[in-house]
Amino acid sequence: MDIQDMRIFARVAAVQNLSAVGTEMGLTPGTISKRIQALEDELSARLFDRTTRSIRITEEGAAFLGHVERILAEIEAARASVDDKVTKPKGRLKIAAPTCLGARYIAPGLCAFMRTYPEIEIHVDLRDRPVNLQEDGYDIAIRTGALPDSSLIAKRLTPDRHVIAASPAYLSRKGRPARPEDLADHDCLLVGDERQWSFARKGAEIVQRVEGPLRSNNGELICQAAVAGMGLMRASELEILSELRDGKLVQVLHDYEVASNAAVWALYPSARHLLPRMRALLDFLAVWFRQARGAEPATTANGPACGEPVADRGSARAQLRVG
Repeated sequence: MDIQDMRIFARVAAVQNLSAVGTEMGLTPGTISKRIQALEDELSARLFDRTTRSIRITEEGAAFLGHVERILAEIEAARASVDDKVTKPKGRLKIAAPTCLGARYIAPGLCAFMRTYPEIEIHVDLRDRPVNLQEDGYDIAIRTGALPDSSLIAKRLTPDRHVIAASPAYLSRKGRPARPEDLADHDCLLVGDERQWSFARKGAEIVQRVEGPLRSNNGELICQAAVAGMGLMRASELEILSELRDGKLVQVLHDYEVASNAAVWALYPSARHLLPRMRALLDFLAVWFRQARGAEPATTANGPACGEPVADRGSARAQLRVG
């Protein structure tokens, strides 16, 4: 049963004039009459008694009209529910992010975001392994470092060069490496399956094998070990920015590039039909990460200070899970 035929039927029942309905809908009276006749044929029932001068709804038509009005109202409500979400930021977003950024940047950033957009619900999983956005149901994945080739759309949130760092106590005890080759005589704190660190200088690449007393799959643990003086660590500058600023860690090998094109990225499947809630989050995070690096004053482009506590989130809810 055609929805447009239902709309025509409901308007004819209300106006009781084929010409007036035709003018309203941009159709001829003959077309309106044919659409009503097609609906009657489909129902095997006469909906209107028609003469050359008048049109009157039948008993069967009146019974059918009640159902049609409810159906059309439900269709409009369904359309409005979608229109509402595509014209203003609201709805649910599922995000995957690395644990190394979780407590320091993702959690406070999302709290500030929800304060600005109280009708957006956030579900975020913190995990260090890559995720499949479509298969795992994620809208956005936050990643660090250099990106592999992918069909995903990537928005660069902030540059994030990698550095080699250690505590002042460790450097006082073991000395400061001047070249990557010096790392062979140092304790290196390793993440995951790392066996070697790569460097670049003046277009030449240097690969140095590294070893050390501690290996972990968790960057925060490695950071704490470095602060405690256990060795040198390789990390994104953003991950250890606080420790570098506080002097708990000191960067070494300044003259060598540790990772090229490294950044914090937001990955998502397609730029087509990008919903307002997605665009709002992407733009917000780009501002948030720039502020985290101290490049701008600590206020968002949309109002509240990013560090403000979330006192009233309205309908916003967040689920934070580490996995």
